[in-house]
Amino acid sequence: MSVIFARSVSRRLKRKRAGLEFLDRPRRRLGDDRISGMQDASLRLTPSAPERRVLQPRAPERRVPNPDTWYRPTHGPAARVPAKKNVKTARGYTLFNNVIVHHESEMEHRVSLRIQTRNDVAELYSQTPVFHYLGEDGNVHKHITDFLVVYKDGWKQALVVKQERKRAEMEDLIERIKADPSSRFVDDIKLCTEKYGTIEAAENAELIRWSRERHDQADVDELLAIVSTMKGWFRFGELLRHCNSMMRRRVAIWRLIDLGFLFTTTGEKVTELTWLAFAPAGGPTGLCG
Repeated sequence: MSVIFARSVSRRLKRKRAGLEFLDRPRRRLGDDRISGMQDASLRLTPSAPERRVLQPRAPERRVPNPDTWYRPTHGPAARVPAKKNVKTARGYTLFNNVIVHHESEMEHRVSLRIQTRNDVAELYSQTPVFHYLGEDGNVHKHITDFLVVYKDGWKQALVVKQERKRAEMEDLIERIKADPSSRFVDDIKLCTEKYGTIEAAENAELIRWSRERHDQADVDELLAIVSTMKGWFRFGELLRHCNSMMRRRVAIWRLIDLGFLFTTTGEKVTELTWLAFAPAGGPTGLCG
């Protein structure tokens, strides 16, 4: 038995113990949703070829970009633009509100995705702002933070992304930066480590971004009316019961998690077994781990 198959069997057993075995049953299409072959006689008709026409050549039409739809991403106020490739780092970027957000490691990438998951974030920039601090040698040094987050209420937060083993060193650096007048540009400076930018958090964030693009508002409103009557904690998979399309229902669930109406406090990878609860007022995000 391979490792992949063993994990698949384990997930099926867990869903079965939780009463969600219906998720593993093959779903049959009924009525009009049933896929048919050549039973329809109209599909067997041989279409007639249209008459051949000789088209006169036309001058190519010159297309002018529409300023309302045509745009070019910018780097924002980034103090530096990292090189695209490096042997020792995993460099790349994502787009957030038409701004290129750079990352120089997978941990920075995961932190960036988790910040983008919050629906109360108005702006996100990388490689800014630039702070100054007094070093142990008595000289003034410069430090470029990894991210600048501007929330919709105007609150500005600078993020420093480093590994957990460097926490003491970075917390000392942050205190030195706060003692310098340059720190007044932001309201807070926060250290983010791999405990915040986990692989599970990045996977959840990707599904949040997916739901923002693919959701149907009618499906979201229908699910919101259902969960508003549910009390206590319930599993993610229970919301997939008795629905016409599991895929559309999944998108709606993730959209409600994005809006904070559904939330989980574990911070782990959200699956069909994850416990969710309903928040009538919503929130900046439902991923509260």
